Order: sequence, then C-alpha cells, then structure tokens
Amino acid sequence: MTNCLKYLPKDWKIFILAMLCLVGYTTNDVFAQNLPLPSDSAFVMRMDSLNALSLRIIESSDNTSRLEANKVFTEALQLELLADNLFLKDFSLARTFSVLQNPDKTFRIVTWYVPFTNGTFLYFGFVVTRDNENKSVKITALNDQTPQLQQPEGSVLDANNWYGAFYYELVHVKYRRANHYVLLGWKGYDRNSRKRVIEPLTIVDKKPVFGDAVFEMQGSTPYRIIFEYSARASMGLNFYPEFAHGRRQRAPTIVFDRLVAMQSDLEGNFSFYVPEVNIFDAFRFYQGRWILEQDVDARAFINPALRPLNPAN
Repeated sequence: MTNCLKYLPKDWKIFILAMLCLVGYTTNDVFAQNLPLPSDSAFVMRMDSLNALSLRIIESSDNTSRLEANKVFTEALQLELLADNLFLKDFSLARTFSVLQNPDKTFRIVTWYVPFTNGTFLYFGFVVTRDNENKSVKITALNDQTPQLQQPEGSVLDANNWYGAFYYELVHVKYRRANHYVLLGWKGYDRNSRKRVIEPLTIVDKKPVFGDAVFEMQGSTPYRIIFEYSARASMGLNFYPEFAHGRRQRAPTIVFDRLVAMQSDLEGNFSFYVPEVNIFDAFRFYQGRWILEQDVDARAFINPALRPLNPAN
C-alpha cells in the first residue's frame, strides 16, 4: 500500500494514511476482539477520501498515472469494504464508483472504470458477500475480459471472465419465493460508441454468476442484453417496479429507448445508432422471465429529470 502512496503529493499521503488508520482492522477483527465500530463522521471522511481518489483516476493526464491512481483507490476501497461491519454503512455518498446492495443485505456489488486516452475503458469491481454464521465478509474481484469475449450475449460468465460495466441499478423481483436479480449498466466502449447492459446476476456459493437465459425476444433467449449506440447520443435504460401494461395490469418492467441508425445506409454500424424520438420498448417480468414488449406507452413514466445519474451518456 505504501508503494502506491509514493505517487501522490505529500498532503495527500498524510490525509490518506490518516484515513486508512481508521480502517486498519478487518470485520473479523471487530468480532474477534469486540472492537468499537468507526463513527459515522469518520466514515463520511473516508468516503470523501475514496471519492477524491476515484476522481484522480479520471482526472490524471496519462494512462500510467490513471492506473497508478486506480491501484491506490482499489486497495483503499478493499479496506473500507472489510471494515463495513456486515453492510451497515450507507455508500450513497459514492460519486464516481457504484455500490449496490440487495434488499436482504447479503451481497454488494461495487464497480468503477478507468478511461484511457485512446477512448477505451477498463472496468473493475468487487462482489462482497457476507456469512452470518462466521460473521465475516468475502470479497471477490471482477476481471474485465471484454476483448476476449467473442459472443457475450450467449455466455454465462464468472468473476474471472466478466463483461465489465459500470452498474447503476440492481433490480430485484420475486417469483415463487425465489429472488431474481438483474443489473443495469453503462459501458463506455471506444471513442465512437457506448453500450448499455442488462445483466442477470445470481450468487452461487458466495460467488457471482453473470448471465442467464431469462429473456424472451422474437424467438431468441440471450443470456444478457447489450445495446450499442453512438457516443454522441444518450440512451435511457430504466426500471419501473409497477409499469402499466393496459388499464389495470402492472408489472416490474425495464423500459428503454429504441435505437435506430441515423441513416438507412448505416444500418449495422452501431456507432451511428441513436434513440428514436419518443419510441420505447420494454422487458416485462412475467413468471420468472423478462418478456420483450415493443411500442410501450412510457409517457407517464419517462421524465429526463428522474433518470438515474450515470457517469456518461
């Protein structure tokens, strides 16, 4: 850890070391020695430190500096997650990294990214699970393997083979007492295109599994949904727990902009795709599956001011 700090200015070194001293013990140490938990004010200070560290990743002028800043941030974040005392802390203060938690507080997923000067991105993340019996947490690092994944729409992936993304919402629905999770994600891809992702998530033996055949769309059943569009456009992809289908029927629904080519001769070149004005499609949750519905009436729901805060378009 101290090797990473040498890249920062002197005042940053002093501040960060002071912050890390506050979280120098793990969750296991808390339970084993009955140590007092850090105060809320101390946690807020550490969150300020983490936000500042994550900003340095984006604001550094060259790739080497960004990766060095990312290493410092990653190690500081791991310490904070270990000191989280079984998920009692509120990470809503996170700014340039995302921390999502399931309603039962049994796991968290943390994601962020490093933008490179050539317009590409590398994604990082942790899945944190807790063990009530052992009173401990397990942290699994996510390894972005996007360039090596030739057909990501049709693959079940794990932590070592992850289709990296910045997740901004964890969708939770139930069917027959079973929990179903999907992640909504943003994915900067290159200078010309961006992506949005609907990623099914399950936790098996405290480990994440990404992708599942839960989508029904025009006869196909992909394991995840990937939208690609122009980097100059902005696409909406949002979840509504009670979206109206007809006059009376309401269901959990993921609503998204329909993407079309800017010109007919550009069809198939997704870096020239943009949202079609006021035309929306959706995936409706029905009996454990997400069913594609086209031309949904989203006028009562779609409000740009209410869309989630995303890192970019």
